[in-house]
Amino acid sequence: MATKHIFVTGGNAGIGFALCKLLVGEREDTFVFLGSRDAEKGAAAVKSISDAYPAAADRIALVTIDVGDEASVAAAAAALQAKSVTLYALVNNAGVGFQTSPGDAAALLNVNLLGPKRVSEAILPLIDPAAGRIVNVSSGAASMWLRSQRALHQPQCHVGAARGGGRHRRAGRPPEERAPLTKAVGSCVGLSKAALTAYTLQQAAACCGITAAAHPNLTITSLSPGYIKTAMTAGSGARLTPEQGTVSMMRCLFGEVTSGYYYGSDALRSPMTVTRDPGTPEYGGEENPDAATYNR
Repeated sequence: MATKHIFVTGGNAGIGFALCKLLVGEREDTFVFLGSRDAEKGAAAVKSISDAYPAAADRIALVTIDVGDEASVAAAAAALQAKSVTLYALVNNAGVGFQTSPGDAAALLNVNLLGPKRVSEAILPLIDPAAGRIVNVSSGAASMWLRSQRALHQPQCHVGAARGGGRHRRAGRPPEERAPLTKAVGSCVGLSKAALTAYTLQQAAACCGITAAAHPNLTITSLSPGYIKTAMTAGSGARLTPEQGTVSMMRCLFGEVTSGYYYGSDALRSPMTVTRDPGTPEYGGEENPDAATYNR
């Protein structure tokens, strides 16, 4: 049984940690490179997983990486290359969310959009050209943001037409759990994730063109893990566990999927411009998703 080497950025906490733990604990055919910006936290995460599955402790290793820093990404790629392994998959999971200061929009975009781009470009030469995969972890906030930008759908529009979107309900949350979630931050998170989903399309198209010779069978997808309660979403009303956020990740890693598609938290194909509730019909490529019923 060939070992599938998988590199997960942002693997020390939240959904990334849950995915790494699931892979080590339940997929004997995998070796996990757990990516973490903080080496100490990353080492603690690796130890936690190793302690939980001592018999599989030799199937996980730490790779220190800050996806927002070019030098760090280059160093991580060099470290992986030095191990002389071929990666089966890259999971671009690292990101920042609603705790970001409204004044740090550039920093948010640097991590959520440019981070996956720079990591993908640095790691691409190490990915299996015959059956490799890249999984970009987007968010339902992307569809929410796009849906709020109706003015931009018109033939004639201008920059000022863009509206703040991506508001998340926080009703019923105890005051101590409510972070200062502003309209500006919510909008920027949605924008960054919408851009990541669009970048996935560009990646998939490129692999059918300029990079096709080197990676003719590379499968690249994006997904929404669901509204998961993590440090990124603190105070925004998220209630699902990180473990529940791995469903679509596992399908995009090992299931039958189509390059360029976006998958919902229930692992079914979803439209990019309209939110789709889990349990509703799978998106069938309708030209006008608004005309279909994707919400309960």
